[in-house]
Amino acid sequence: MLGEAVLDLRRCTRGEILEPADLGYEAAREAYNAMATGRPTTIFRPADLPDIVAAVRWAADSGLAIGVRGGGHSVAGHSSPDGALLIDLSRWRGATVDPAARTVDALAGCRLMDLDAATFAHGLAAPSGTFIDTGIGGLTLSGGISWLLSSEGFACDALIGAQLVAADGDVLEVDEEHEPELLWGLRGGGGNFGVVTRLRYALTEVPAMFGGRLRFHGSALRDAILTTFEVEASAPDELVLALVAWRAEDGSPSISVNVGWRGDPEGGMAAVRALATHPACYESDLKPMNWLQQQTLYQPIPYGLRQYWKGHLIGRLDESLADALISSASEATDESFALVELIHGKAHRIPETHAAFGGRSAVANVTALAIWEGAADDEAEIAWARRFADRVSPLSIRGGGYLNYAELDQSAARVTAAFAPDSWDRLQKLKRRLDPTNRFRFNANIPPQDA
Repeated sequence: MLGEAVLDLRRCTRGEILEPADLGYEAAREAYNAMATGRPTTIFRPADLPDIVAAVRWAADSGLAIGVRGGGHSVAGHSSPDGALLIDLSRWRGATVDPAARTVDALAGCRLMDLDAATFAHGLAAPSGTFIDTGIGGLTLSGGISWLLSSEGFACDALIGAQLVAADGDVLEVDEEHEPELLWGLRGGGGNFGVVTRLRYALTEVPAMFGGRLRFHGSALRDAILTTFEVEASAPDELVLALVAWRAEDGSPSISVNVGWRGDPEGGMAAVRALATHPACYESDLKPMNWLQQQTLYQPIPYGLRQYWKGHLIGRLDESLADALISSASEATDESFALVELIHGKAHRIPETHAAFGGRSAVANVTALAIWEGAADDEAEIAWARRFADRVSPLSIRGGGYLNYAELDQSAARVTAAFAPDSWDRLQKLKRRLDPTNRFRFNANIPPQDA
């Protein structure tokens, strides 16, 4: 029956349609995380906005749920929906900058590299993320942590407008004057409310950066971690720090403190001098950079590896976190690591009411990233990530993690815990208005109120 219905979709759209028996389906279905094995009934690559409207209405008539893929980097598998229509926007890549207004309109399939290239040409940037191949859509709608976090806030904070196709096929232009409640919900509520086709960001000037890595190991490693926490406690808004803990070739734990400083090298070095001169520091590659160079500090993680991420948004930095990092690094495999993205400055000063995002009060996003190749290692790698998450759970602000780094088997309780209780209530009401049957449920799902 569905095969006949797909003929109707072909008749009313111009985009590419792939079914499981079609040549090219498997390549189109391939997920970033090899453990995300969902098989869409139909993959649709729309040619234009009317195509998306027609596809959404067709899915409703066919009784199908809808998944959306932008960059496709959902470790939790949200962009690999099983038994559903997948609307694939990965070819919708383009960004238009208004330098006078300091805004950019970006299509939802853009990667960070597209957004950065367009804005950097005008000496501007949008708070976004740190991996240049990440899609901007899912990243922004669920938070967004970047090297501008402390001076500009989360990526969702810079979202000032969007275009969205709701579950009934209506096209909504969203900004502070039109659909302000939906704009609030898109700032952290994820893909729950429809197909976001375009995002508009407020931009900021980025004249110069100073950044790189400081690497630590040895008997003073624990003190180096605690010193990092001390530096963070008094850090100016220009400084963003992240810790990566991994196991070195000799089996010992090692730490990298990754640095992004918005300003001149002298100020940047002064801000991290206590770390750069620490006795456990054995390597430094800090140097002046432009924004595009800063954005390439992290190398993209290749498609097709097996991955399981789990963590917490935490409310304090203390010795127990340092101990958890050292213990977990000692147990990690070659590719797996623990990540601590430190949060301060403007990210905390923006009012809670500005966005639905629930991690505003966190002082860090702490996550275990288990990454491996063979299925034989599934049990051990997943267990490692869960152990680390359990070790840091006493520090968690509500028991929830950062939704952009969600685990494959994320529970409904963990999704709920990612939001403040009053925000959860507002989000459920918004979901009931825009998607009462929960057709858009391949996400960190917010069920409609009273569903």
